[in-house]
Amino acid sequence: HAGYKVIKKIGEGTFSEVLKTQSLKDGKFYACKTMKQTINSLEQANNLREVQAMKRLSPHANILQLHELILDKESGTVSLICELMEMNIYELIQGDPGRRTPLPDHTVKNYMYQLCKSLEHMHSCGIFHRDVKPENILIKQNCLKLGDFGSCRSIYSKPPHTEYISTRWYRAPECLLTDGYYSFKMDMWSAGCVFFEIMSLNPLFPGANEVDQASKIHDVLGTPDPSVLRKFKQ
Repeated sequence: HAGYKVIKKIGEGTFSEVLKTQSLKDGKFYACKTMKQTINSLEQANNLREVQAMKRLSPHANILQLHELILDKESGTVSLICELMEMNIYELIQGDPGRRTPLPDHTVKNYMYQLCKSLEHMHSCGIFHRDVKPENILIKQNCLKLGDFGSCRSIYSKPPHTEYISTRWYRAPECLLTDGYYSFKMDMWSAGCVFFEIMSLNPLFPGANEVDQASKIHDVLGTPDPSVLRKFKQ
């Protein structure tokens, strides 16, 4: 990566891998997210939904900052150089498995406030995230930032939204029970699931598959009101 030295691998997903890197220019550490898809031009890289979302949402105290976009023309790989955080909420919750002490209430309140601020900002900018989950929420000391905008969509895009969406445990009922007729409100459902998980250190609805997911939600919330069910039928 031009101008950056790789320190270690932080994580890997379906579409990208994340490395801890050090800038040769200023000596600072950054997270480098390298996409697995091939990109041919800087214009194409700038048109990636994730890049456009990060640019539109920045700067905001609770949104991960994009520092630089790098395209390696030879290999066709594009890398997003972002600010480096300490860990994600999933890692925080897992913590030291032997200990697993609940977080103090004021910490939970502080984190949830910041998560809500990030979603409020995002939605007011006309974007919804669609994959709010502990792994995509990053922290550094007392500061929380939402990251991974690879699944985001415009609030104004017309449903049905087709492609694969959000991790099952954090999926809202309208995502499970309709063919893509959901809206930005699904982010609030996911945030509620995260809230429970930060409080209890256990996932709220850990469904084994889609049917089990709907069943676990139903066990807690019961059958929706007939007016809601009519909406689902439409």
